Amino acid sequence: MTAKPMFKYPALVLGALFLAAPAYAQMPETKIEGAEPAPIPSTDMMKEWPCVQGKVDNLSVTAIWDGPVLDEAAAKEATRDTEIANLVRTLASRRIPVDKAEDAIKKFADKQSPDARDKRLTQLFNALFETVNNQRKSVINGIGKYQKSQRERSAELERQGLDIAKLEKEAPSNEKAAADLATAQEHFQWAQRIFQERQQSIPLACELPILIEERLFELTRSIRGMMKA
Repeated sequence: MTAKPMFKYPALVLGALFLAAPAYAQMPETKIEGAEPAPIPSTDMMKEWPCVQGKVDNLSVTAIWDGPVLDEAAAKEATRDTEIANLVRTLASRRIPVDKAEDAIKKFADKQSPDARDKRLTQLFNALFETVNNQRKSVINGIGKYQKSQRERSAELERQGLDIAKLEKEAPSNEKAAADLATAQEHFQWAQRIFQERQQSIPLACELPILIEERLFELTRSIRGMMKA
């Protein structure tokens, strides 16, 4: 499994995806009065996945579970079970500390008859895995959407930078160009600032799938440890 992540999140935050573009790095240098130049993004904007971690769309059951495997009918039965569904909502919520989630698993296990205990815990794992895998997939899709948004922002910054460079050449002999230059520089500054703020959040967004995987692994281990076979 992955190492314990360095970041913690109050909620699912996908407010920033960055990919820094080679084209952006080649933009004309634009100086804005009274503003420190924003750092140039350092990551290749042409990458389709912005995270250091490789993109894996779906988790593998066999990578974390060595217990019994449910057949299709039993798996469907587990998803329709109200008690299991309610418990899974608690276990899958990252607002619930892992130790509290493990207490809930133990209470569930202790309620089962000896003959049914392993089957019910297997059903619990199956339902939890399906829910968390879908949750993680949604996060990865969200990262992809933010990535696309940042690529579009980068292209727009490049276009604005080229327009500013043109206006800078015309401004000394053209009053309208001089006035347009000031407005263009202001718009560029704000657009650049927004881009950079979103870019700085990408490491947090990229840690979310790891947090989800880590929680699932810990809860799976707890479920498996309460089984007899």
